[in-house]
Amino acid sequence: MKMRAAILMLFVPMVAGCSTGWERRGVSTPQLVEDTQTCRQLAQAGRLEVQKTASGLSTLLLPVSEMDDRAFAACMRQRGYAPTSVD
Repeated sequence: MKMRAAILMLFVPMVAGCSTGWERRGVSTPQLVEDTQTCRQLAQAGRLEVQKTASGLSTLLLPVSEMDDRAFAACMRQRGYAPTSVD
């Protein structure tokens, strides 16, 4: 149990006041690290948005200066992880 708590603490987002970790039954530590890093990179890459312009609708790739928490959470869920509360 102490090992699990230690692993979860490694992946707690570094945002003040945030206390969510991620877990998936049967996942190895190296796989958790890889998935977390991949999702962080994807969440910082930017996002596509469709916006109305004078000439119609345009798809724009908007830069993200900070990690997009929603994109990170969606990525982790797609990989089979569930959020857990870290006390």
